[in-house]
Amino acid sequence: MPLAPALSVDVLDRLKAQTRAEHLAMEDALGLMRDDLLLADYRRLLERYFGFYAPVEARLAGLLPSDPLGGLDFETRRKLPLLRADLAALGGPAADTLAVCHALPPLRTPAQAMGCLYVLEGATLGGVVISRHVQRTLGLTPDSGARYFHGNGAHTAEMWRAFRSALAGFSASAANADAVVESANETFRSLRHWYVRGRAA
Repeated sequence: MPLAPALSVDVLDRLKAQTRAEHLAMEDALGLMRDDLLLADYRRLLERYFGFYAPVEARLAGLLPSDPLGGLDFETRRKLPLLRADLAALGGPAADTLAVCHALPPLRTPAQAMGCLYVLEGATLGGVVISRHVQRTLGLTPDSGARYFHGNGAHTAEMWRAFRSALAGFSASAANADAVVESANETFRSLRHWYVRGRAA
């Protein structure tokens, strides 16, 4: 596989460094790695995630059908079906009756879409660790309510590498790179605020 231009590679380091504060704030708000995690808290989190992913994935689908992902298929990266399956397995209100987030990150350009997708794909990668924790603390498996965090299973690392490569190629220009980083931070903030508001309610 040919190496991406130096500027493209730099965006990956920039994203990690310049979204670190928002990333840590998000992890702190979720509290998913607690040893006293309760099933009710876990389901509430999935409900809020569903309410965020539903409108966000709808917008991403309109922005990423062709070139921006360098040939990667966004449809195979959707997480809404996994969240729907988990909520059905856990019981409670039907997914389609849940509140939906309206204070979304700006998603009007392919660069904004790529920044948002960086957050969502990164969550899939991190879900590997969370999946093991959820199984240990709550006894949930991908078949009993932990499909979302199981993500792409054995293909998770491979799909993350493919996304990183596409992102590097897309961010070859400084303007695109700046917009991707800004959008990633906006996505972290939007998701965190949406989750915290739901927890307070």
